[in-house]
Amino acid sequence: MDLFTSSATVRAPLTRRLLLAFPALLLAACAGTPPRPAGPVELVVLHVNDMHGQVHPRRATWVDRNNPPLAGGLPRVAAYVKRVREEEQRAGRDVLVLDGGDWHQGTPEGLLDQGREFVRALAAVGFDAMALGNHEFDHGVDSMRALLADVRPPVVCANLRERASGERVAWVEPWRIVEVGGLRVALVGFVTPETPSITHPDARTFDFTDPAQELTQVKRELGSRADWILPLGHIGVDEALALARAHPELPLIVTGHSHTFLREGRREGGTLIVQAGAKASVVGRVELTLDGPSAKVTNAKAQLVELLEAPNEAQRNERVESLCAQLAARAESAMGEVVGELSAPLTTWGKPYSTSAGSWICDLMRARTGVDVAFHNRGGVRAEIDVGPVTRREVFEMSPFDNNIALLELTGAELEQIVRAATEGTAHSGLDYSGCVVRVRESREHSAVQLNFVSLEIGGKPLEREKRYRIATNSYLAAGGDGFDLLARSTPRSEDPILIRDLTELEFKRGAPIAAPTDARIVAQESAP
Repeated sequence: MDLFTSSATVRAPLTRRLLLAFPALLLAACAGTPPRPAGPVELVVLHVNDMHGQVHPRRATWVDRNNPPLAGGLPRVAAYVKRVREEEQRAGRDVLVLDGGDWHQGTPEGLLDQGREFVRALAAVGFDAMALGNHEFDHGVDSMRALLADVRPPVVCANLRERASGERVAWVEPWRIVEVGGLRVALVGFVTPETPSITHPDARTFDFTDPAQELTQVKRELGSRADWILPLGHIGVDEALALARAHPELPLIVTGHSHTFLREGRREGGTLIVQAGAKASVVGRVELTLDGPSAKVTNAKAQLVELLEAPNEAQRNERVESLCAQLAARAESAMGEVVGELSAPLTTWGKPYSTSAGSWICDLMRARTGVDVAFHNRGGVRAEIDVGPVTRREVFEMSPFDNNIALLELTGAELEQIVRAATEGTAHSGLDYSGCVVRVRESREHSAVQLNFVSLEIGGKPLEREKRYRIATNSYLAAGGDGFDLLARSTPRSEDPILIRDLTELEFKRGAPIAAPTDARIVAQESAP
């Protein structure tokens, strides 16, 4: 079977068998709405999300922290999809293959040609639909549109609208209708409404509407053209829960963005919400049984399939492997070089308190610039580095974004406002610091830890609200990223053009093994009696 044939063509033999077996139904279809199957329909949905340019397998520390096996990578994903499609086709069942967005940003291979060649390899898996992720905007809208026009992935997004006209953008389809088992399924795409605050400023020229409200409009527009609707959203689990509560008739929502490993999915009423972690580590598999006449899902079972073994020759997707090999060869000549050594790991553990990786980066920014305080968003630290020799690839994957140092001045009152929002807010990843101590009180709701801001000390002294402090941060935050609009308005300001990852590589190259900082920058104190 040619995996790059369209999904409609792949399913044609089964559809023709159904039509030949039921000539009366064929006549009815010609008169109007196509008839639904008379019996049950079995369907398999395979899904991935947040691939972030992951060509290579990665160490599966979630399987074994001390001796992790290699897992995933795009070639293994493609091989698993190929195998399942062939197995299910022989059994007379259809397969939908879906991607939940954030395609290329995150690895050297993913950033070649601003992501274009990785997306070409990703699309060769043979997806029925792909959601648009917030990181697709990272190189600006013009770059993204050029990528879409060149590669032509089956991308869908219904809640992206032109601000001036209020109309959906013309360069992305809101949905795709595919036929599976004789039923018409509308694959409707969504992207998180927080996109304008977490990516390239170009995104702020569009309106990213609420998915629940947009789906109400989509239902009116679809009318009777689809038997059931399957949302495919680059939306986190919390956003998906809200969508399910607003539209309780939805049987399934495929999600992304929050990098959540939902091993058996999550139920909200009658809706099954699924997500497959991140970085091509696993493939989500949902087995559905539908009642043909009503198109209602009568049974749904979700799991995440670990990709812990290399595929055999028959399972391999040769096109995907060839494209990935080309990407790896282009990136490896520079990325394999050892640039330094760690004597203690740089980790992202500890949230919502300080993390060693983020604190270390902040220390480097403050040492280079001589400012009073440095801070960095935790979402900008994308990988950990273990003890031992460190390669340029590891440095890159920890700081994959093209962010440089920005220098600002804030009053003490403004700095307190930023720190309070970072401490108590939940719409972003939080901040790590250097040069200050943030004192908090801790509260717990169920298993979640909530921090409440108490006070701030700068250089060992209490914050002075009227004093002006010199600040170093990354250019993403300085432009108002993560919702910190106050930073975008602050003056005076200047730029240090060094990229954050280049700054960290220079520190490794100084020669001595590096140990991550261990001092507490966010400190809990006892609640008042």
